[in-house]
Amino acid sequence: MTRFAVRAADSDDAPELAELLAEAFAASNACYPEPEAPSEADLAVRMQTGEAFLLAECEGDVVGVVRRHEDEGIAGFDLLASRGAGAGRALVRAVEAGAQDGGLRLVRARLPDEPRLADYFAALGYLPIARANEEFRGEQLAVLTVERRLPLLTVREQRRSDAEAIAALADEDPWPFEQGTRPGWFVASDGDRVVGVIQARDTGGGLAAIREPVLAAGYEGRGLDTWMVERAADYAGTHGSHTAELPLTERTAPLQRLLEDRGWDLERGSDRYVKRLSGQLREDVFAD
Repeated sequence: MTRFAVRAADSDDAPELAELLAEAFAASNACYPEPEAPSEADLAVRMQTGEAFLLAECEGDVVGVVRRHEDEGIAGFDLLASRGAGAGRALVRAVEAGAQDGGLRLVRARLPDEPRLADYFAALGYLPIARANEEFRGEQLAVLTVERRLPLLTVREQRRSDAEAIAALADEDPWPFEQGTRPGWFVASDGDRVVGVIQARDTGGGLAAIREPVLAAGYEGRGLDTWMVERAADYAGTHGSHTAELPLTERTAPLQRLLEDRGWDLERGSDRYVKRLSGQLREDVFAD
């Protein structure tokens, strides 16, 4: 199975993206909401002025592009093009991941009302919600709006049903978790799927030890680990701890800037982050 690296595009990528979109526009009479493919200069200006594009790469070559946006709390995308089988799917999933990270639950796209396109997006979980006749690339065309409701991405207390997932992620014996909720244990969940684990443990004297966050493959680098650390620290602060410590590890080292923005300190030469706790529990910003 081909693996694609998806990243945010910038103006330096404009030549490759312009070439890719020109190929896609030439192959279709009515698949894009613009009369002609954007030029290299146009794309560079768009990205410099706030339009967000993602690109997919395979072995160093740009093989896909999509434009993503948000309108009144709903994510959307268009200008989807690829020259590699599977690249379009990878880009759509990346748009969805970004929407989840921002706490959004719905993703929409508008496309010609053609069975081939409808079937493709149905396979990705998108259902039709509206049909209309509109001008599309300068022609009157039947337009289909499709939508996918995303699973809620959240950090919550551990439940009995999470036991097997916690055991797999954190190399723990599942039996204690099968008996019920264990104080101080939290999971990151993507809908019904547990994708991360963390623990806050009272070590006495007002000090709490925060276990390094563990995430499933594909969920790293999305801010979930920092959110998990903060959730565990909030728990510690409301259960008698005035200070929390988090070990400096291979997993937590890349989080330094994000943690420092949230009040964690890493002293020079130290092997742990330290945070003074306020004792005030904050609401999860991504709560449903």
